Amino acid sequence: MKEKNLFDILEDAENDSMKRLIEKCPEISDEQLDRIFAKSEKKFRDQKAEKERTERSENIKMKNNDIVEGVEHSKRPAWLTPLSTAASILLIAGIAVGSTLMLKRNTKPGGDDGIVTPAVTVTTSTGTGTNTVSTDKNGSAITVPKTTTTTTTVSSSAGTAENDKAADTKFIEPFVGRWRYEMSSINNLDIPESAVYMGTAEINSDGTYTYTDISGNVTHGTISNATEEIGGTELQCLDFSENEFSANDFLFNRAYYVESRPYELHFGNSNIARLVREGHTVTVETNWKSAYRRELLSFMNSGEINEDSRWDLQDIDNDGTPELLISRAMFHVAGVRVYYYENGSAMPIRYTNGDSYEYGVYGAMQICPEESLVGVYNIHMGYEYFDTCKYENHSITQIQILGNNENNRDYEEVVYSIDHKDVSMEEYDKALSARSTKNWKVVGQQYYFGDFSPLL
Repeated sequence: MKEKNLFDILEDAENDSMKRLIEKCPEISDEQLDRIFAKSEKKFRDQKAEKERTERSENIKMKNNDIVEGVEHSKRPAWLTPLSTAASILLIAGIAVGSTLMLKRNTKPGGDDGIVTPAVTVTTSTGTGTNTVSTDKNGSAITVPKTTTTTTTVSSSAGTAENDKAADTKFIEPFVGRWRYEMSSINNLDIPESAVYMGTAEINSDGTYTYTDISGNVTHGTISNATEEIGGTELQCLDFSENEFSANDFLFNRAYYVESRPYELHFGNSNIARLVREGHTVTVETNWKSAYRRELLSFMNSGEINEDSRWDLQDIDNDGTPELLISRAMFHVAGVRVYYYENGSAMPIRYTNGDSYEYGVYGAMQICPEESLVGVYNIHMGYEYFDTCKYENHSITQIQILGNNENNRDYEEVVYSIDHKDVSMEEYDKALSARSTKNWKVVGQQYYFGDFSPLL
């Protein structure tokens, strides 16, 4: 059986048949599409030329002085209309497929590099009526079929990219501005006095930041939105990610925001570091706790602190406000420094019996709060003594000291003394018994430096 090519079939095809053929047409490549268009154009031009030659030879045989009236109506090949429809559809399909392939070639695998695939909307309408175009010499209307109209609208969604980007960075709006980066010298920013300035962070509206440390080193990074549930409460978080490695960037990369601290962003659950909005001062309460915290921090920043340093709180005079005790060490001549609270500050006590600013030995001393007494018991190089002082009006005044050399073998005779005067053993024992009946308590070494829990 002789095979017919595609255009032989199309020439004899009706519209319905053509429609079914187009629906079953598989996806074709750009190269195949070009060949189909070339063949269809050649076939169309050849048949059109043949038709025009026939019409000129048979229907338009004009003589001199003949008058031509009206418009000659020529028959259109049956295959032309469906072919035009098919070509339009193939052209539209080629545009859509080609656009997609071009976009894919310019898109990185697994990533979004800002290229937005355009949305293609195709609208096709085909007329089935007739149009009146003129009249012949007898006044009859000459009509022709309506021409098929195909409208292709290509609309791009690229304009939505900027809207999406704006929506992605909307979370950063409340935090845009300049912030101070601070770290606690004792790993606890619940004690505001411990905050140490480390640098400045500039948060930008596009979700980026610039950090400048106290040495002038600058690093850049991005911020992403996050939430985290802590203790059943969902918290707003900002994740900071530097663009380049830097040893001077933030110690922690996730900052937590809570409404109770609107001017702060805290890093880590342990509250070691934070960002504080520039222009805002963290409120430091003025009471004995804050005053004592400042004094402890001052000692910690001095050269005197060591691994044996401790501190304590004791209400020595029973007035309802405790005194601060700082023990710098635990050797024989290391005593206890005592401070009381007055007018927002920690004030050192006064000693009326010497220039020493410490009282006690080995970093400890005795107290008897019921009688507002302080005391010391010590034995050194075979000599034993008991000191008793009155703590009154924020001063220490010695009221009695007992001593003996019972443990010193260098002395052939045992000597007892009260207030540096020799006494009999009976007098000494009586005074010592009276002192021993008091409710003495050894204090001065209760807390390690860094543990500020009693002052929160």
